[in-house]
Amino acid sequence: MSMVAHGYGIATVGMPNLIFSNVLWGYLVRTIPQISGVWGYSIATIGVLIIIGAVIIHALRKLSFGWLMSLSIVILLLVRPVLFPQFTINAGLLTLGAVICWNFYSRQKSMQALVIGCLLAFSGYLVRSHEFLLVLLIASPLLPWSKLAKDRAGQVSIIALLLAIGAASFVDHKAYQSDAWQSFNALNPARALITDFGADTQLKNHPEILARHGYSANDINLIRSWFFVDENIANPHALNAMLMEIGPLPAQSNALNNGWIGIKTFANPVLLPGFLMAFFLLLLMPNRKLFMTWALCLAAFFALGIMGRPGVLRVYIPVVSLLLMAPILVPGTWYLVPRQGLLRWHLVQGAIVVAAFFNTTTVFSESRSAQLVAERMRKDLQGLSNDVVVVWGGLFPYEAVYPVIRKFHTAQAYRLYPLGVFTHAPFSVAYREQVAGRGMIDRLTSQRGIPIVADKQRFDLLTIYCKERLDGVLHELATQEYGQVDVSWRRCENKVAQ
Repeated sequence: MSMVAHGYGIATVGMPNLIFSNVLWGYLVRTIPQISGVWGYSIATIGVLIIIGAVIIHALRKLSFGWLMSLSIVILLLVRPVLFPQFTINAGLLTLGAVICWNFYSRQKSMQALVIGCLLAFSGYLVRSHEFLLVLLIASPLLPWSKLAKDRAGQVSIIALLLAIGAASFVDHKAYQSDAWQSFNALNPARALITDFGADTQLKNHPEILARHGYSANDINLIRSWFFVDENIANPHALNAMLMEIGPLPAQSNALNNGWIGIKTFANPVLLPGFLMAFFLLLLMPNRKLFMTWALCLAAFFALGIMGRPGVLRVYIPVVSLLLMAPILVPGTWYLVPRQGLLRWHLVQGAIVVAAFFNTTTVFSESRSAQLVAERMRKDLQGLSNDVVVVWGGLFPYEAVYPVIRKFHTAQAYRLYPLGVFTHAPFSVAYREQVAGRGMIDRLTSQRGIPIVADKQRFDLLTIYCKERLDGVLHELATQEYGQVDVSWRRCENKVAQ
């Protein structure tokens, strides 16, 4: 996302059109100047986490929590987002901050809390609208709806927030209506059903549909693997027609299993410390609103699984944080614990401190290992050519090469041709190369070939593609090793030329 905003790596030019975030957020991060070589997007990312931490600390202290408890809860919630920042997580945490502020407004009639809550909610929407809506849905039983509806200031603030969201949505929509975005707009809905929601399996189960539209199983596998550089395969009209024929995706045979995977993901080691702590607090402080929140949470992730998107951890992390904060947000619930016995109160405090310590130790260990790997990868990649290199799949170490709070000048010179969602985006190297007549297929069939970073599975798909679509044979011309990253020069030679 930083590459898109500031124009490096996979992007030839910086744009506010971040695709997954609202264009207004793109304009905002682009106005932030570099500080000690750190890009504006990174500064905004870290700034969001600082603001969220301050809101949570302030809320806990206002509720008479001691510093040990307050810091333990904040550390438990934020240590991973700080060390492994990600915009979807930030969007969810901003929404959590809004929920906290709105609860404080209902208790103390603080206009400051109401306004800050609306600003945090609007920011959460700008950063990632889907996560904002998910967290808001799950948190809905915790929100003081009746008080906000009856209070004049609450009514005005909520209406203003809705109008701001509507205006931001309109501006974002208009930002993608130019001619340069039409190819992206046409393909994106169809490819999402295949790459994100498992429609490829259904399509391959109907070879007669594929044959009718001139597709092979390998073509569908290529689309599933984010290969959109051939318009004969990445054809939105043909893809949409085939998807219409197979019918609704939730009817697929593995939908229920995917739903169960969505629930089981809460047992992932990344989520487990916070999830167990949240469940422990639920057992100690049973409450109707808490049960409704948990029920909405489980139902939402089961539904996401059924729709074909189970187990995306970045979506879960803010929700687990919400579940952990939920007992504090229900008026009167938290204060039942000390009244039920000093031993139980000490048990809760001890459990939170232990969970925070265990989680922090684990995350710091992961972070240190990741830093060591990143340093080695950056060193290995120093000799990487400044020529365009096709990056296919998750083999290129973006996070290592482009860390959040550091900038390496050698990495800024890399020109990465992404095979993914950004392939047809006007800012991407892929788009600019295609417009200039140097697209991947053009270079793949040229005498010199093209350098590609991919795994064996994807090269196997490319081999079949070369045979089926180009009537040729794929050759490996040379291989350059950069530590764990292998750059393979490939050429599809036409059989007639042979």
